[in-house]
Amino acid sequence: MSGFRWAYDLNGSKVPLVRPMYIPTATAIEKGEVLKFTPGTGIVVGDASDTDTAHIGVAVNEHEANSGTEIKVSISPMAVYAHKSTNIITATGGSTTTFVVSGLLPQIDDLWIDGCIEIVTCAADSSMIGRRLKITDSDGSDGSVTFAAQTAAFASGDTARICPGPRAIGEYGWDLDGDGMNIDWDTSGGESLILVDVDPDNMTSYWMLRLHTFGNDGLTIT
Repeated sequence: MSGFRWAYDLNGSKVPLVRPMYIPTATAIEKGEVLKFTPGTGIVVGDASDTDTAHIGVAVNEHEANSGTEIKVSISPMAVYAHKSTNIITATGGSTTTFVVSGLLPQIDDLWIDGCIEIVTCAADSSMIGRRLKITDSDGSDGSVTFAAQTAAFASGDTARICPGPRAIGEYGWDLDGDGMNIDWDTSGGESLILVDVDPDNMTSYWMLRLHTFGNDGLTIT
């Protein structure tokens, strides 16, 4: 399942704060999509181009194009959202102990330690597909993550999913991808999201919206 789902709220609420909001009838939104609200227009998709502006929350339900002018949105500024790692990273190199993605950002050494990668494709050994590998080291300068020795070497073109480890908590170096459903692991100095918690064994991370329409919209990021 892609997208963001309400997990808990730092204000202690046991249920999400949900509000029906106006959306242009022709706008299509996926459940779990991060959203903005534009005065005069209504709900719009949040994406990588909106990194320094406030978001309003996450879609609780899908809104198909031309299906009315209302959508339910989780709107609490203190909400924490779970995100299953679904977007793909592609290796630019590797070995039996490393998976290298040259564009992996931010360039912070050890950031991914105790995180996990899940293999999607491996040209050298298809039996590696689906295997989850605990990250024991990472190098920010070349985008490599290290793990216990495997039976086959990874190489350019192999693919995986990645989940950060606990050393990345508090980092806000990432933004949304183009459709507001996934983390863009290739962004640097992003401002959309802040990492709150991680569950690498289940490839799940937990996020808050860094700038929120009803919370800290007035903050200036420099």
